[in-house]
Amino acid sequence: MEIIKIKDISKNQISKIYNYFFELPNHGFLDFSKNKKNFEKEFIDILNNKKFRFLIEIHNEEIQNYILIKNENSINRSVVMTKDVGKLKNNLTIIKEFSGSNNLEIGIRNHTRKEMNKISFLTYLRTYNFMKLEIGNLFNSNDEDSILKLKNYKQYYKDLLSIQNDCFADQYGYEANDLLEFKKELQNLEKRGINSYFEITKSNDEWSGYAWTQLNEENNEGRLSMCGIKKKFRNRGLAKPLIISSINNLIINNCEVIYLEVDNQNEPAKKIYSDLGFKKYSKLDWYVITN
Repeated sequence: MEIIKIKDISKNQISKIYNYFFELPNHGFLDFSKNKKNFEKEFIDILNNKKFRFLIEIHNEEIQNYILIKNENSINRSVVMTKDVGKLKNNLTIIKEFSGSNNLEIGIRNHTRKEMNKISFLTYLRTYNFMKLEIGNLFNSNDEDSILKLKNYKQYYKDLLSIQNDCFADQYGYEANDLLEFKKELQNLEKRGINSYFEITKSNDEWSGYAWTQLNEENNEGRLSMCGIKKKFRNRGLAKPLIISSINNLIINNCEVIYLEVDNQNEPAKKIYSDLGFKKYSKLDWYVITN
């Protein structure tokens, strides 16, 4: 297994790695862009980020497998991504060395639980569902007066970061962002032609809920990236109007299909999405690497 570092990478290697990933189906919690220029930007950002370590297995100059590790130290977790899960055991020493004492987790797309139970060093943790909505007519909404549409979100970086971290602080696997990371994520999306929209619910003039949607200008595909309500404002019916308003905004901006990801244990959110017409099309099972 070869460790790739940014100072060692060549254009030819990046091109070879892109060709390798282009042929792969969606298989983990992070899927690289199929657009070559966007892939190069994403991949170089990862190589430059101290949170990540990228390893590839090469045989006869051909890539056979890869391992990508992301350290989320503030929540004592390291996420491992790979094409061939069965080969992880051979590389656990390298993985553990980089991750330190963090818990090791891996997200695997569309495998059956029975199939994965054969891998002795994995213990099932939880499932996330991927859902999509084929766009139809605008949804009716009577609560838009209480929703703030941020036309220029760049004026609100600190406020958006604060409410994001408040809304998701108790969600499994959420690592609080800092301001620099948040700005960089938005800037990278913008460079790739992906527009971000933010809508906020207000309760007694306090920001109480938050929705972040994205729209890819190239293919008119939208994404409900995040939607949350602060803990003290939950169970008041604030989430559904916020989601409807965000979806309507995407529709108005010529979105053709909307994607989202939801924790399978989050029954209230699953019901809202199902009621609005979202259909499950894929799943991501999370496992703990126990060996």
